[in-house]
Amino acid sequence: MPDSPAPTRRNFSPGCFMLIIGGLWLLLLGGYMVWKLFGQLKEIRTFADSAPKLVSPAQPAAEQIAALRARIHEFGAAVGRKEKTSLRLTVDDLNTLLASEDAVRSMRENARVESIGDTLRVQFSQMINTVPFSDEKLYLNGTLELAPVLETGKGLKLRTVNLTVPGKTVSQGFLDLYKENSPPDRLLLDPMRESTGTGIAATLQKITHARLEPDAAVLEFVPAQ
Repeated sequence: MPDSPAPTRRNFSPGCFMLIIGGLWLLLLGGYMVWKLFGQLKEIRTFADSAPKLVSPAQPAAEQIAALRARIHEFGAAVGRKEKTSLRLTVDDLNTLLASEDAVRSMRENARVESIGDTLRVQFSQMINTVPFSDEKLYLNGTLELAPVLETGKGLKLRTVNLTVPGKTVSQGFLDLYKENSPPDRLLLDPMRESTGTGIAATLQKITHARLEPDAAVLEFVPAQ
């Protein structure tokens, strides 16, 4: 009988080798990301709560709401006419806005201004995370220190200066990331920026000065010379 042919040796092609290396890399990367995620959750649990601590919203009278809206409308109209103007908002004014304006109605029980000095101090409750594959939710309940800033092309923004949680220590890594992303600006001002038909978005973009003084936030518009 003729000899049987020798079996052909299969060699790995460079393409197969790269696919194997790529698969191993994705597996390692996925494992690292899962490990990192649960490490972050463990850290967050040290200062987060399992339930929100809602605030008591202001209960302004109809006359108070109407008077504030008239002042804001007058400010916006002057800005539209390119006239020098200013708007002074007290703690009560800001809490009235949170309690009465439809654009931020979703935050009426999540934010309440406590005081205004070097910063705007706000009692705050925010859901910050949901745990994957679980019904667990984590909430940030504490005090925010905010400052108004102006950014070219974006107008008025709220910058997070500090965040404290009573009786707990917020990790520096989380605090740095929170300051960088500044969720309060997105939650409190984005709805106003996205509102239509009121002129608020355009006014927020045209403000030329924003500052804090004892017990008030002051917005100003000074036309270009």
